[in-house]
Amino acid sequence: MNFEKLLAGIKLKHRALFFLIPGLFACGDSQLEYAPVAMLKEVDRKMAQEFVKGNWRYRGARAVDEGIAIYIQIPERLDISDEQHKDYLIKTICPKKDDIDFWRKVIGYQLYLRTYNYVDRNYTQARCPKPFNI
Repeated sequence: MNFEKLLAGIKLKHRALFFLIPGLFACGDSQLEYAPVAMLKEVDRKMAQEFVKGNWRYRGARAVDEGIAIYIQIPERLDISDEQHKDYLIKTICPKKDDIDFWRKVIGYQLYLRTYNYVDRNYTQARCPKPFNI
């Protein structure tokens, strides 16, 4: 009789694993995909026009784990704190909240501005806030 209970317990555990394991694999499927090239080109079209004049250089949009990163090369480090730098980027360079058509195109991704001097790995990053109504 103890053997039958043990066998029933093992079967119950195996059934639980049977339902648990596919769920674990499904978690891996829910990862965000990288932004497609067409979307990066759309971001390039939108953002490059902002840097035609001046000495800040638009260096392109790239798909990153977190979303879309917009790289901007600046001639020298700004003489302000990192928080002030991020705030400045958000207020002056991020697409405006009322540009609903653009925000709808990138709705599934976070949009980041990354400024750097010489090496693009050494950047200051600011996340552009999305409009709440899209």
